[in-house]
Amino acid sequence: MTQHSSYRFLTRLILALEMMLDGFELKDTELMSQDVEEGICQVLADMWLGSQILSMFGSNAASTTSSSSMKRSRSPLERKLGVFFKHQVELDTSPVYGNRYRAGKQAILK
Repeated sequence: MTQHSSYRFLTRLILALEMMLDGFELKDTELMSQDVEEGICQVLADMWLGSQILSMFGSNAASTTSSSSMKRSRSPLERKLGVFFKHQVELDTSPVYGNRYRAGKQAILK
């Protein structure tokens, strides 16, 4: 896998997150703190990442919903990269991103 394709994969994850944040901007979400909004977006981006990982491993359910550009065959290294990014998102211990992710996950569970 080239460095270019790893940037492309990470860019898609960031774009998924940013598009969800823009969606919150269009809605009246004053009942939620900005940290919870951003955390929910992180959780949803993490879910998107999970669907991409499933499609890379050949899951029929995930591959039917993914875009044609994501259906092409992925190298084992690229699959490992996806799993690594997902692991990083879910286990982030930083006070900003980690706490927002956990707050978003709690909000979704409620």
